[in-house]
Amino acid sequence: MNRLINNVHFSAIILIVLTLVSTLLAQSNSQTNLVAILVTLSVVIKGQQIVDVFMELKRAQAKWRWLLLSYAILVPTILAIIIYI
Repeated sequence: MNRLINNVHFSAIILIVLTLVSTLLAQSNSQTNLVAILVTLSVVIKGQQIVDVFMELKRAQAKWRWLLLSYAILVPTILAIIIYI
């Protein structure tokens, strides 16, 4: 139980830091591809943290875990393709 609480706290810190970094990048007047890639990458990492830690799907059946993880990867990728190609 104590280990689970530590994992949740660590994951929450990761989510907060990634949100702050994404916000700072979005508010900077830099409109480069690097900023877009970093924000998209933070969305993927945040999705993975939410699926594995908060939804506790790390121990669930693989198909459900990968279904949700693929959503967190596919949606930002498709949006990036639509916007930049």
